[in-house]
Amino acid sequence: MSPAYRRRLIIYLVIPIGVGLAAYLLTALPYTKYTRAGYELLAFLLVADLAAASAGAWRNAAIVAAATIFGLSAIEFACAAMEPGDAIYARNFSTSDPVLGWRSLVPGVYRSYKISGAGQLIYSADYTIDNHLLRRTLSGTGGPGVAFFGDSLTFGQGLADADTLPQIYADLNGRKTVVLNLGFPGYGPQQMLRALETGLFDPLLAGTKIFIFETAAWHAERAACRPGFMARAPRYELRDGEPVFVGACGEGINQVFREVVLGSKTYHRLLEPIFDAARPQDVEIYVAELRRSAELAKQKYGARLIALYISESDRYLAPTGFTDAQIKNKLRQSGVEVVDATLDPRNFPAGTLFKIPGDGHPTAIANRARAQILENYLSEVKTTAR
Repeated sequence: MSPAYRRRLIIYLVIPIGVGLAAYLLTALPYTKYTRAGYELLAFLLVADLAAASAGAWRNAAIVAAATIFGLSAIEFACAAMEPGDAIYARNFSTSDPVLGWRSLVPGVYRSYKISGAGQLIYSADYTIDNHLLRRTLSGTGGPGVAFFGDSLTFGQGLADADTLPQIYADLNGRKTVVLNLGFPGYGPQQMLRALETGLFDPLLAGTKIFIFETAAWHAERAACRPGFMARAPRYELRDGEPVFVGACGEGINQVFREVVLGSKTYHRLLEPIFDAARPQDVEIYVAELRRSAELAKQKYGARLIALYISESDRYLAPTGFTDAQIKNKLRQSGVEVVDATLDPRNFPAGTLFKIPGDGHPTAIANRARAQILENYLSEVKTTAR
């Protein structure tokens, strides 16, 4: 085999096949904070291979493109290394969903873990997904039921099944009534609204009289579809003050841009703090989505919507002109019951941890405290009603 023939074989066959196999292996492995940079590096190899196979102006253009992609890959690797670590899930934990954007794929037990930049284990937990594709909550079989909506806080990211907020609340009530955990990592208020509009969970919600949405003001950016990871989430626009469903947060080229650019560590680390400050209109759509959810809860199910609100967001809210107190008032005026779930360290023993160190999600202690706050509120309301 001549040297020229071997060179052509490598350029046209060996390198493309090798890159394809590497890309397949990346899809088969758990997603980590370095996965995106890995794909960019593979793209560099393909474009560099194209440059080697080209001549003239095409070759020059391919060299420039390869150099650009390599630079972006290096920056992405560096920014990922500076991140404290991402949650890593077992394969098949999540899949695309036409209604909510994403949700659990199949029932089963899924391991999730998170490792710090220094290689230390932050948490390791098993998540049990039941036959309804929800985080398992052991509760009663009768009503009136309680349904918890929300994101990873409600889902219980980083915690065992027994330590999630819905499970602890069910335990406080002696597991006498049905308690559902409809939360899932990454969700915003629009997932709750879309589920109620479409009746997605209607068979499960029959007899449910209390809807709980665990939230904080930073959910406003999700309601407005601004984070890159919200590309597949439902999108609402305000029309005459009402939230109207208009499709997904990202569609077509916009979806590719949001997932590739806005979802990168480079954007999150370097550009988001400069160009992506919270906006007043984010708060408006957030409040509107919760207001409409409260209306549907009452109209369709005869249920109440309670916002279990964590007031830790004034710094985030500064660019919007709102405060946590103002948002809670707006929600109450919109027909949403608001329970302040902010935890005061002075009411707990010194050194009590409310967030998982190195992560930020609630600890089991925080969930127990908030479940008790909710239980006290509901008991007080029941007593007052009598």
